[in-house]
Amino acid sequence: MFVFMVNFPVFSLDTIIPRDIFWFMDSFKGKNDSKVDPRFKMILWSIIAGTRGGINRAKILSLLANMPLNANKIATTLKLDHKTVIHHVNILTKNELIVKEEKDYGASYKLTQIMKDNQNVLVEIMERIGTK
Repeated sequence: MFVFMVNFPVFSLDTIIPRDIFWFMDSFKGKNDSKVDPRFKMILWSIIAGTRGGINRAKILSLLANMPLNANKIATTLKLDHKTVIHHVNILTKNELIVKEEKDYGASYKLTQIMKDNQNVLVEIMERIGTK
């Protein structure tokens, strides 16, 4: 039996989305957008506005802005199914918007530093798509 091995290249964000591709967005920046990386903004837009469950992910991010919470508390507060919350939390973790804090019992989630620094982008997206 012959096994065909393929080595896939490892991509970084710079190779997928070059920094200078959004040069035209500099003229649209507001007062609060001066330090927002357009790639981050595009990723957040696709995660929130580009998918069916984006509104729930936006609500989770807004909830975690106040304090770290575990999945059960997020589910209770937002009145969502626990499995649904786990699904959304996994997507947010994979995209490095939240991070899991390990504890003795349970794990709580909190925002990453880049998400904390760019809360205004989340607010802008939520206002644009009609959720608050």
